[in-house]
Amino acid sequence: MALTVVLVRHGEAKGKKLGQTDFERELTSRGAAALEAAFPQTFAQVKPTQQSELWVSSAVRARQTAEIANKTLSIKNVREMDSLYDQDKEAFVDELSCTNADLVVVVGHIPFMEDACAMLTGTFLGFSTGAAAAIELGDSGRGKLLWFVSGPEA
Repeated sequence: MALTVVLVRHGEAKGKKLGQTDFERELTSRGAAALEAAFPQTFAQVKPTQQSELWVSSAVRARQTAEIANKTLSIKNVREMDSLYDQDKEAFVDELSCTNADLVVVVGHIPFMEDACAMLTGTFLGFSTGAAAAIELGDSGRGKLLWFVSGPEA
């Protein structure tokens, strides 16, 4: 069975404030609004099922982006994945190989989204904030790029 993976970079984030960690950074209001406007069209071809999963980095800006995406997608199985914030490609590939999902929407960070896309498809794509790429993975773990959407102007 083929697995579709949709890689999504989080939206435009606020700069780090004094005493704040990178992990705590939130989306800008402009960035959140841009995602709200763009994601219905971005995900128009994505058809979640009961087996679909939404994987998200535990960083605040990624969780906020996933919440906005899920307003369009309505995926019930949402999982915070340490491999995404840690940018651990080996763990991510292991997790993909173990999933029973037919669709995994992944919300994470740069450079991980670009690296994961290149690793899975052999194609390097520059992920601006809010960009998304859909990949069909075969049994070999090698994927075919289905589509790519640049992120919205924030």
